[in-house]
Amino acid sequence: MKVLVNAPFQVNGQLQEAIDEKVGKLKTYFDRIVEAEIFLKVGENRHRHREQIVEIRLNVPGTTLFAEDRSDIMEKALAGATEKARRQLMKYKKQISGNH
Repeated sequence: MKVLVNAPFQVNGQLQEAIDEKVGKLKTYFDRIVEAEIFLKVGENRHRHREQIVEIRLNVPGTTLFAEDRSDIMEKALAGATEKARRQLMKYKKQISGNH
C-alpha cells in the first residue's frame, strides 16, 4: 500500500510515525488497499484553538473510501479518521464477500 501525505505545513517525525502506524493498521482489516492519501489541514480558529482536520482517501479495488475527522489536536483527528476508515473497510469487505 502506498501512503501519500499532503499538508500545507512540514509534517514532523512524531506525526509521520503516527500516520504510518494508524494507516498501516488498516491493511490488517483489508489487505487489498492500493493507496492511502492523507490530507492534513488546519481550519478556522475555534475556542482559542485552530481546528485540526484529517481526511483519509483509500483507493481499494472497485471504489474509493473517504473518512474525515476534526479535533483540536492533529493526532486525535487522525485517530478518529482512521477509525471511521476502518469501519468503512469492514463494511466494504463484508459487502464484496457477500456477493460471491
